[in-house]
Amino acid sequence: MELTARQQAILRYVIEEYIRTGRAIGSKALLERVPLGVSSATIRNEMIVLEEAGLLQQPHTSAGRVPTEAGFRYYVEHLLDVPDLPPAIQIMVSHQFRQVEREIASWLKLAAAVLANTSQNLGLATPPHSPVERVRHFELLSLRRQLALLVLVTQTSAIHQSLLELAEPIDQAALSALSEQLNPEIQFLDRTAVERKMVGATPLAAQVLRRIVEALQAIEQEHARELYAEGLEYVVRQPEVSQSEVASALLELLRSGVLAASLLERLEFNRAVQVLIGSDLPLDELRPFSIVLSPYWVGGDVRGVIGVLGPQRMPYDRSIAAVRYLADVLSRLMQMVYAEEDE
Repeated sequence: MELTARQQAILRYVIEEYIRTGRAIGSKALLERVPLGVSSATIRNEMIVLEEAGLLQQPHTSAGRVPTEAGFRYYVEHLLDVPDLPPAIQIMVSHQFRQVEREIASWLKLAAAVLANTSQNLGLATPPHSPVERVRHFELLSLRRQLALLVLVTQTSAIHQSLLELAEPIDQAALSALSEQLNPEIQFLDRTAVERKMVGATPLAAQVLRRIVEALQAIEQEHARELYAEGLEYVVRQPEVSQSEVASALLELLRSGVLAASLLERLEFNRAVQVLIGSDLPLDELRPFSIVLSPYWVGGDVRGVIGVLGPQRMPYDRSIAAVRYLADVLSRLMQMVYAEEDE
């Protein structure tokens, strides 16, 4: 529905008070805090309109109002002002990234921690990966007469090792020759294209190609479950989480890797920051929460995801500002690393 300016103002104030206090807000309490220039009865009537529109609800008969999921969504889409992170925080974050080890895992752990501390909720970060892994290079190393080690490196710098039991003894010279033959043929190919190369190949080459296909698939599945999470303590101590089974369900999602996979499925990579609230989220266990997400870019189709997860009563302005800023920081850092590797 179309809201009047006064209805928008009342909805905004109710939501911001609820985010701040976690308590229902009545018309008198709202009037004491916000000079709207109207009577308590007028505010009460406007609250009834907002309730009928599904944007507010009354937890108890004599209680004030709290936002509904639809109310939070309207607030984020129409009423929320999101300033940039203050310059002092940006300087502090830049300094922190200069202090940690120059490696991707350290950057992601720090990014999740910064998001957690800024939003006072759960900070999340996935490593950069491609939804479809491609071969960069592989090597075959002889371990015993009929046992070899296959070492595969993908375009995203993922490394996978697996053993090959050979049908007959093959020395290192023959394995190296096969590697030199196959590497140019399969470089930059995904697993579907590699599988097609098996047609007409020798038994040994077909065996190696089959193992490469399996390795690419394993890397894709592993990357879909990887997640750095910091600040769980901020979430579980909030009343809407701590006094229910919601916390244990969230812990299980983090342990199992399901949370990372579900977020990647829902993220629209052609958009910047996205806010998913309640029923927007793909799992029933996540319905009490909101998640602020953004992709960060490495190059081509290589990308990762960072975000903040918290109760629907989260500080959306701080969360969105932090996610937006950290996505830019990680994009610049990752592009620098991958450019150096290509050189």
